[in-house]
Amino acid sequence: MTRDVSDALAQHTDQFTVDRQLHRVPPHVTHAVTVEGRRAVCKRATHESGDPATEAAVLRFVAEHTALPVPEVLWTGEDHFVAGWCDGLPGPVREDEAWARLAGAGLARLHDDTAGRFDRFGFPVATGVSGRGLALVGAGASWPETAALFLDRERRYLVENGYDEAATVAEEALVFARDHPEVFETPADPVCCHGNWLPDHVGVDDGRVTGVVDFEHALVAPPAFDVWRVALPVFGGEGGLDHRFEAFREGYESVRPLADRFEERAPTFSLLNFVSYFRSLYLQDQHDAAATARHAERFAGHVHATLGALRERVD
Repeated sequence: MTRDVSDALAQHTDQFTVDRQLHRVPPHVTHAVTVEGRRAVCKRATHESGDPATEAAVLRFVAEHTALPVPEVLWTGEDHFVAGWCDGLPGPVREDEAWARLAGAGLARLHDDTAGRFDRFGFPVATGVSGRGLALVGAGASWPETAALFLDRERRYLVENGYDEAATVAEEALVFARDHPEVFETPADPVCCHGNWLPDHVGVDDGRVTGVVDFEHALVAPPAFDVWRVALPVFGGEGGLDHRFEAFREGYESVRPLADRFEERAPTFSLLNFVSYFRSLYLQDQHDAAATARHAERFAGHVHATLGALRERVD
């Protein structure tokens, strides 16, 4: 495995050492390395669904158009990128109300700085010979079209990999989205959404965001997509969202407002999120068979409950 990292680094320099593995969760593995005397990381794809080149292009875009502290991309290859070390992670403040407030403001700055830079919603993809450009692919300009494509991508992954029960759940969500695009309409403009704005990826300290990494789930989407991607896994529980979510929202709205009817649209974003959790569950393969089945059952239950509530709106 160290040889694989070395092969990637050797494409760019002969002055490197591989220090240690930092993180291995399919479809990527990340190593701490030293290149030309500089601390850095090398992130490589370990599965065909990994796309480090696009993540690197998003990092470059964010570095150019925002003030967020993101790693500098040094080199990009077909299945990897090398970026400078991010000193701001992990932050000393994690998951509590202080993190929530500062992380909310940081996410709002990402959205505010990238608002107006896209004329439609869609999926980012690296372009150009060196992969430095960034383009959007997707079904069309509207969010309902992109949301349906998002669901279809998840469905196709589940079908192609034999997860038939989960694929059936995703199909139900997709059919609803295609039949009722009006439910997914939003007045919000497209922004660069991080897609995984979690404590492991967003460091805060001394009243500010100190580092942001892991843009592999980036999507050009309404800001609420990102907000609910944080809210459900970080602030959610059996009783709903806890008090930290209010701190997160207050931090966000100290920088920019959320769209009208933000709460009313929450179920549509929840639907997208829980369908996407199936792919993460099976691809990352972090649980034994029994635990995986329990998680899948919970995700399916949430999707069905959300679809039931949304159908009541349109009946």
